[in-house]
Amino acid sequence: MEKNIKKALLSRLALRGFSLVELMVVVTLMAILVGIGTVLVMERLETGKESTARTQAYEIAKALDLYKLQTGNYPTVSEGLEVLVKPPKGKPLLLELPLDPWGREYNYAIPGIHNPKSFDVWSAGPNEEEGAEIGNWREE
Repeated sequence: MEKNIKKALLSRLALRGFSLVELMVVVTLMAILVGIGTVLVMERLETGKESTARTQAYEIAKALDLYKLQTGNYPTVSEGLEVLVKPPKGKPLLLELPLDPWGREYNYAIPGIHNPKSFDVWSAGPNEEEGAEIGNWREE
């Protein structure tokens, strides 16, 4: 008889399952964790884009240095970075000009503001805000 009572109690507990409140608590906690994870991933993604922009600016600067070795001077602002792809003579130094991680062209100035003895190559940054430029200079 005792065995039958135990079996009946166990079968009722097994059939009970989770209540709606318990399920809602679990779903809410999972949503909070996913939200936190998304914020952290997006911050990392933005940091990666900034790093990519800086690296590309340095690579363009290296190509400009090679251009100077070939021609004796840096391109003028009016010639721009396009001369790296289509030089007046000789082989191109770049197959194509890269766009920054936000899909915009890099800027070029000679003499530079950050590099007054040479040139600046920079991206306007994620929001194109003044002072948020990312370029071929050391961060201060």
